[in-house]
Amino acid sequence: MQHYGLKRTVAKTFRKLIGHDQEHYSYKKFLKDHPVDPAEYDKQRHTVFTYNPVISIVIPLYNTPEQFLRELIQSFVDQTYPHWQLCLGDGSPEPGLEDIIKDVTGGVWDDRIVYKKLEDNTGIAGNTNAAMELATGDYIGFTDHDDLITADAMFYIAKALNDDPTIEAVYSDEDKIDMDGKEYFLPHFKSDFNIDLLCSHNYITHLFVCRADIVKASGGILSEFDGAQDHDFDLRVLEQCKNIYHIPRVLYHWRCHPDSTADHPEAKMYAYENGRRAVENHYKRLGIPAKVELDTHLGYYRTIYQWPDTPLVSIVIPNMNHCQDLSECIDSIVGHSTYTNLEFVIVENNSDQDDIRGYYEKLQAREDINAKVVDYTAAFPDTAGQFNFSALVNYGVQQASGDYILLLNNDTRMINPDAITEMMGFIRREDVGAVGARLYFENNTVQHAGLVIGLGGVANSQFLGSGREQVGYFYRSTCVQDVSAVTAACLLTKRSIFDNVGRFDEHLAVAFNDVDFCLKIREKQLLCVYTPFSEWYHLESVSRGVDALDDVKRARIARETEIFMDRWEPVVDAGDPYYNRNLSLKKFDYSFKGYDEEI
Repeated sequence: MQHYGLKRTVAKTFRKLIGHDQEHYSYKKFLKDHPVDPAEYDKQRHTVFTYNPVISIVIPLYNTPEQFLRELIQSFVDQTYPHWQLCLGDGSPEPGLEDIIKDVTGGVWDDRIVYKKLEDNTGIAGNTNAAMELATGDYIGFTDHDDLITADAMFYIAKALNDDPTIEAVYSDEDKIDMDGKEYFLPHFKSDFNIDLLCSHNYITHLFVCRADIVKASGGILSEFDGAQDHDFDLRVLEQCKNIYHIPRVLYHWRCHPDSTADHPEAKMYAYENGRRAVENHYKRLGIPAKVELDTHLGYYRTIYQWPDTPLVSIVIPNMNHCQDLSECIDSIVGHSTYTNLEFVIVENNSDQDDIRGYYEKLQAREDINAKVVDYTAAFPDTAGQFNFSALVNYGVQQASGDYILLLNNDTRMINPDAITEMMGFIRREDVGAVGARLYFENNTVQHAGLVIGLGGVANSQFLGSGREQVGYFYRSTCVQDVSAVTAACLLTKRSIFDNVGRFDEHLAVAFNDVDFCLKIREKQLLCVYTPFSEWYHLESVSRGVDALDDVKRARIARETEIFMDRWEPVVDAGDPYYNRNLSLKKFDYSFKGYDEEI
């Protein structure tokens, strides 16, 4: 939708935003390595679909520069799929745009273009709604009055709807185009539908179309959300949709204005406030008690849940020896956590040092803490000398009293006092099955920010090794989002879900048991959420040593990898729905896919 001079894209701002520098695989090189094939356009023009939906694109015009309007109209005329409708509502004070449109179409009016000169300029909301009244298509979408769509944009939307007629809404990737319309840069390769990311910021933007009956029943664009009207609209219509499809291709070119207010964000504070209200109203419509705050990064939002009670959380910590690590882990929580209804369940496994036994006795005797130690080795003496993380977790959960289970490694340290409160906010939702946190190595680099299937092998953390202060690609490292999996080093779930999905698989003693658990949650149509507002240190491998240095451990990892892939190979091959196929699986920083990597 047109922002009337409030476009938020300037090159240097977005380069800083997405964290790309000269070392990254450049978009210019990406386009060169993955060129558009003219023969493909010709093939599209001769494609015969069974279903030929008319796609109405609504555009409010207002003092649109002639060259931009010409290029916009031409980008529709050039479409390889012919069944589109362009609905133009002109709120400009002066006449003349109609003649420009006719000139672009060769002097003969293209009946797919519907133009109306509005009597008054009623602002972004009113002008858009007036243009929407002209739409007669099966699907309705929006573009800005000075942007462009690719020649195959309507084709790929029609193809998606033919592949799956139950799709109710479709959106695509996008990039930026300079004022001369010659250079493309700063692509936004997006996640598949990601409701928590959408509540963090409006990542959908363009190109977005939705079934016409849903759009028209929504009440259109609301002027009370000017500046964030598209965010409010997207949330309202997508709440009514069950099948939302993402096309992982750039179908939209967002023209970058040199006079953008992005360098002066205070000029758009009303828009950010309206965006905050749009997200907060989303929760109100769903009956979820939450308030929404502006994040430190303008245009991004943080949800603060306000559940009325504090149910018991059982913190399950497997442990062998490492008295100091366990003590520091527990002490980082006790007396510091804002969430206080906690139970510690320490799962003892094969400890042979006297100090840990003494610590266990003191821990259970403390009056300021609800803690118990359960001895896995005593319960299963035939496992003496073995390490099976999944079995330890399962036994610990069995002994736990809480309806909510926080799995925690003994080498973690809570950083912010509301870390558990933050995680509990999300897990209380009915649609959430697991919540993970942002974990750091001891040197303040990222150890975990949500797991991506297929990244660096079977699965790995996005932004692994990046600096704690780095925000990542479109702030993906530092905003709440849905992910395919989170690490069991710090994983919160419901006791009911843990039992329902079959607990942790004890055939996966060490590797991928958390990924397997999360994928089973996803099979139940539940979400795994990553929140960066729950921060922890994770001194990874302190307890067990480094697997790669041990032949026996390497053999076990290979065996467990085989078990995992036998079960989940189709999921791995399909690609992570939250990680765009145009991004590299060889790097952890959202670098663009190289010429030697298939798209």
